[in-house]
Amino acid sequence: MNSGSRLAGLLMSLALGAAWPALAAEPVPEGSSAAPATPSFADVERSRIERERAAEMRRQQQVESTCYQRFAVNDCLLESRVRHREVLGDLKRQEITLNDRERRLRSSEQLRRIEDKVSSPERDIDLLNRQQQGIQKNADAANTAAQKAADVASQARERVERQAEQQRKQQQAAEKAGERASKAAQAPQEARRFRDKQQDAASHRQQVERDAKNSPGPRGKPLPVPAQAGSAAAVSP
Repeated sequence: MNSGSRLAGLLMSLALGAAWPALAAEPVPEGSSAAPATPSFADVERSRIERERAAEMRRQQQVESTCYQRFAVNDCLLESRVRHREVLGDLKRQEITLNDRERRLRSSEQLRRIEDKVSSPERDIDLLNRQQQGIQKNADAANTAAQKAADVASQARERVERQAEQQRKQQQAAEKAGERASKAAQAPQEARRFRDKQQDAASHRQQVERDAKNSPGPRGKPLPVPAQAGSAAAVSP
């Protein structure tokens, strides 16, 4: 069997494997007996590989029988056995590929069955948990934004209060400075009024003394002179 025939057989098997699901899905006509179970693609491929292997074994036996009838027996046997090993090796590779494909399909089917066994309430609970986590995440973000806004407002209020306190202190300092300036401006007037009072008191005392001298009655004690310490205290600002 040459490589062209093996390729044709493989393509035919693949075509049959692709067509079997559709054929199996067709309804059975009424009145007819139930159709036999459709073999799987792997079963068909294994049957083909076994048929080709058996055919190769028969062919090799025939070739070796022919080689023994020739003059160059060893060369004929060597050439036929090399080709025989190539054919068997190709069939073995196809079998390994088929087994690997079937193993992957079984693993995928087993995983799907495990996933299907998960109860619907558990999936609902998991979905609800994820939704709650999303809601909590949004709430945390909103709380963080609100806290930041409150911090900004508090900082602005503190700045306004500090500015108001600073302005109040500046106003108080200005008022005290104005009071000191007013007192300093009024000090000369107070000193002048004090001197005027002293002069009036001295004039009044002198007048009283003159009147007492000119009076025929007993003379009284002279009026006391105003204290100098009091005048000094009144003059100082």
